[in-house]
Amino acid sequence: MGGYFSSWMIGSFLVSLAMAWHIIRTGRSPLWLLGLAVASFVYAPFGSIAVWLAYLVMAVFPDLLQSDSARRFKAGMVKVTDPGRDYRVAKRNVDLVGSVDSKRVLAEECISSGRFGDAIELYESAMQGPLGASDPALLKGLARARMLSGDGPAAEALFVKLKEVDPAAFDADAELDYARALALQSKNDEAVAQYEKVVSRYPGEEARARFGLLLESMGQSARAQALFAEILASVEGAPSYYRSRQREWTALAKAHIK
Repeated sequence: MGGYFSSWMIGSFLVSLAMAWHIIRTGRSPLWLLGLAVASFVYAPFGSIAVWLAYLVMAVFPDLLQSDSARRFKAGMVKVTDPGRDYRVAKRNVDLVGSVDSKRVLAEECISSGRFGDAIELYESAMQGPLGASDPALLKGLARARMLSGDGPAAEALFVKLKEVDPAAFDADAELDYARALALQSKNDEAVAQYEKVVSRYPGEEARARFGLLLESMGQSARAQALFAEILASVEGAPSYYRSRQREWTALAKAHIK
């Protein structure tokens, strides 16, 4: 019996200590600390259990539901159970409002679903206004849609214009797409130079993977193999969320490395 109660007391103390730490760290009301103290010393053990459960339900769970990971999980579940929902909502907003922003959102949904021609039409329609032709978000979106549709020259011209209009908008994603647009035209030397600029600062493994594929197609196997090896080394030991997001590029590297 003594051992049982000792184990309970130690476990109860550790749980209460963890709860107190969380209360202080998250700036909760000090009444939680008071309630925990009273329950632990006056109404133990059931009082302590009741306070723990109340804190989980009223404080911890709501925070978890509002976290970025919870929102991503919810969004992912919606996409699985109703994959066309975001497109339908965006389409309805264009039909009802027809604003530049609503067209941009629908164009992004079209790109996500592989409807590149529809995305191009939407971006071009949104750019008909007096300032639309110089809107960085629209320029970047249209350039990406052109690149994904296989129109390398048009995409290249749009990315060059984007860089002139707003250099800050010519971010790592735009730089990668620009390299892909150059490669589409077999401008391999220019594409290699562009990949070399972006690959070291791109937030993920996609740039390395695509650069490796280009080098492989050019017969530069040694450089390609080095990039594929870098991808595998980068994800090894990385946090699980990073490995999950880079799964496609990790699989590609494993398929091409020798």
